[in-house]
Amino acid sequence: MLSRRELIGKAAVGAAGALAVSAAGVASARALHAAADDVADGGDRRTAAPPPGDADAPAAPPPWGLLNPLVAGAVVAPGWRLVDLSPVQDGSCAVTLENERGRAHRVHLCRNDGTPQGLVYTRGVDLVVMNEGHGDLPTDEGLAQAVAALAHVVAANEAKAPDRVLAELLPHAERLHRFASVGGKLR
Repeated sequence: MLSRRELIGKAAVGAAGALAVSAAGVASARALHAAADDVADGGDRRTAAPPPGDADAPAAPPPWGLLNPLVAGAVVAPGWRLVDLSPVQDGSCAVTLENERGRAHRVHLCRNDGTPQGLVYTRGVDLVVMNEGHGDLPTDEGLAQAVAALAHVVAANEAKAPDRVLAELLPHAERLHRFASVGGKLR
């Protein structure tokens, strides 16, 4: 019997062709909350030092092409909207989702190296809910549906994304090894 995590993962991979994003959801984009990032990560901006040689590299813009046609403020699933997408940093980019009560959750888009650890994954991307549960905490059903909907969008776009975007992503396990051991916590 498949676990819910496996079922959602398989559904996300297979549903890329069936993706139909509601034009009303995109049209309902609202203004970005200025403090959403601070709410989402508790104001903690600690990150590991960049690898040698990366200090002078310009930060690439957030990879919005992975989420096309979604934009900041777009409804992702009933009761959930996309707030922000960060640039790739420390091997992942962070999507901030917010529910209708204003509670924000961060989902890291990491590389799927064949051993995904996230709630849902696509061929190339592992979507990891960052709730400090280390894979042991249950995920709210509404959030799980929003992350699955986000995975459908990513699956439809990942083949069209510039090679550099997926190349900058690291598998979640590697991120933990490289960055969490330095600062104790991923952003």
